[in-house]
Amino acid sequence: MARLFFALPVSLLADPIVAWRAARPWPGEPVPATNLHLTLAFLGEVTAQQRTQLEAIAARLHCPPLTIPLDSCGWFGRAKAAWIGPERWPNELSVLVRELQRHCTRLGLGNGELHYRPHITLSRKAAAAPEPAPAPDFVLHADSFCLYQSVSSEEGVRYEPLACWPLRKRVTA
Repeated sequence: MARLFFALPVSLLADPIVAWRAARPWPGEPVPATNLHLTLAFLGEVTAQQRTQLEAIAARLHCPPLTIPLDSCGWFGRAKAAWIGPERWPNELSVLVRELQRHCTRLGLGNGELHYRPHITLSRKAAAAPEPAPAPDFVLHADSFCLYQSVSSEEGVRYEPLACWPLRKRVTA
């Protein structure tokens, strides 16, 4: 079994985001640039059969490319994670997330989270919220979404993309 999640890759923004984070007092242990992503749906432990089903489902989903402002900072107290994300986000993102979560629930996956808050985790084990600072000013242009695997090793956790699909509008005849 593998620990999986769906997310939007942020590789083109990773270095600027890390530089922005490094220039401010930021709580907790920093997430490496290579692990930055915007989570869509957490799946948990997934069997090979479930993964095959998830990949087939993902290949059929339709969502136009997304433009997401990353203009807000926050902190999840229970998870002790500091993040950046959008103050407001496109409805298409919410629709994509609901579709993924609906299919995941049908397969017995996910954590049953009802309230989606798009974010990019910048640090973990943060004992407090980030200090007030000027809001970030990044824009994520997402043209694909990916299925990632969380891999633990002695060096820490790394997130590996297993498969990616283009974000595309539904074509009607």
